[in-house]
Amino acid sequence: MIFKIKYNRIWCIAVVVLVIATIIASCFNTLTPVKPKTSETYNVLGEAVSVNKADIDNIRGVWVPYMSLETKEHTEKSFKENFDKIINTAKENKINTLIVHIRPFSDALYISKIYPSSHIVTGKQGAEMNFDPLKYMIDQSHKNNLKFHGWINPYRISTKDTPKELSQKGVLSKLDNDDILEYDGGKYINPASTKGQKLIIDGVKEVVKNYDVDGIQFDDYFYPSAETAIDADSYLNYKENLDTECIPLTQIQWRKSNVNMLVSSVYSSIKAIKSNVIFGISPQGNINNCLNIGADIYTWCSTKGYVDYICPQIYVNFKHSVLPFDTMLKQWQDAMQNSSVPLCVGLALYKAGSDDDEGTWQEDNDILMKEVEYCKKQNINSFMIYHIDYFNNDNTSKEVENVLAVL
Repeated sequence: MIFKIKYNRIWCIAVVVLVIATIIASCFNTLTPVKPKTSETYNVLGEAVSVNKADIDNIRGVWVPYMSLETKEHTEKSFKENFDKIINTAKENKINTLIVHIRPFSDALYISKIYPSSHIVTGKQGAEMNFDPLKYMIDQSHKNNLKFHGWINPYRISTKDTPKELSQKGVLSKLDNDDILEYDGGKYINPASTKGQKLIIDGVKEVVKNYDVDGIQFDDYFYPSAETAIDADSYLNYKENLDTECIPLTQIQWRKSNVNMLVSSVYSSIKAIKSNVIFGISPQGNINNCLNIGADIYTWCSTKGYVDYICPQIYVNFKHSVLPFDTMLKQWQDAMQNSSVPLCVGLALYKAGSDDDEGTWQEDNDILMKEVEYCKKQNINSFMIYHIDYFNNDNTSKEVENVLAVL
C-alpha cells in the first residue's frame, strides 16, 4: 500500500510539472532569443558542473556504427587492424571526434559485469573476450588526438535478424515479461520499466567509471514505434494505479515522462562520476516523430540537467519534397530559443550520390558543403557525419572532397 501511494504521488507530481513546463515553454516562445550559455551546465539537483566549452564547440564528428566494427574473423588482431584503419580514415577527413557503437544490442564491446559481450567482437553474444575492445579504441583515439564518445542504444535488445542468437545470461535473464516490448520481430527494454531503467543507468555508470571516454551519446531509438498498441498494457497499468483524483497523462506524455526519467538520471549519474564527460543525444530530424516515440526534445533543450548538446539527424537536402534542410533546421532553431544547450547538426553522407529522396542526391555533389556553409551562417559550427564507411566510397568521393573544403 505504501508503494502504491508513493507511486501515485509521483505521477500526480509529474502531471503538475508537465503543466507548468508547458506554460513556461509557451511563455518562452514570445521572448527574444538570447545567446546560448555554453560555459556551464547543471545536474538535476541544480548544481553547476564543469563542461569544457571546447569539447562541444567545433565538433567534427563521425559515427562508427557496429557494422563498421565487425570483422569476418572475429579475432583481436582483425578487430584492432580494422579500427586502426578507421582512425586513419578519420584523420584523413578532418575528423576530431569518433562516436563509436559500444552497446548496440544491450551488449558490450567492453569488459562488463552487467551486459554480455557483443557478437560484433566475438561472433556470438556472450562468448568470452580475450581483450578489451573499448580500452584499445579509446587509447588509439587519444594517441591520435581524437575524442572518443561511446554510442549507446539504451533500449534495443535485438531486431528481427540481429543478433542471430542472444546470450542466455543477457538482459532477458534479468528482466520480466512486463519489462520487455516487442515490435516487428525485435525486442526492446520497456521505457516504463523501473528495472530496465536501472539496468541502463548502471551500464552507463560502469563505462564512465572504468573507461576514459570523452562523452556518451544516445541516438534516435527510444520507443521502437509511434504505434500505441506496443505499450498499451503498460499504459493501462499506469492509469489503473493512479488515485482517482489524479488526471492521467496522455500516452504520448507518459512515454516522454518515462524517457525523461532515464535521460535525466543518466546525465546526473555521469556528472557525479566525471563531470567533464559530456552527454548528448542525436534524435531524429523530424520533431513530430521524436515526440511520438518519447523523445521530449523540447524539455531536453530548455531544461538544465538533461543533455550537454543535441545533434538532430537532419538527413535531408535542400530539395526534399516535405521537409527540406533549411526548413528542418529552422524547426530545431525555433525549438531551442532561449536554450543553453548547444546545437550540433547530423549530416547524411551515406545519401550522397544515391537515389534517396526521389533521386535528388544525384543531382549535385556539393550538397553537404552547402549545408555546412548554411549552418555556419546560422552560427552552428559543430557537425557529425553518418557514417565512417562512406568516406571511402566511389559514390560519395566528390561530395567528400567538397565538404572537406568547408569543414
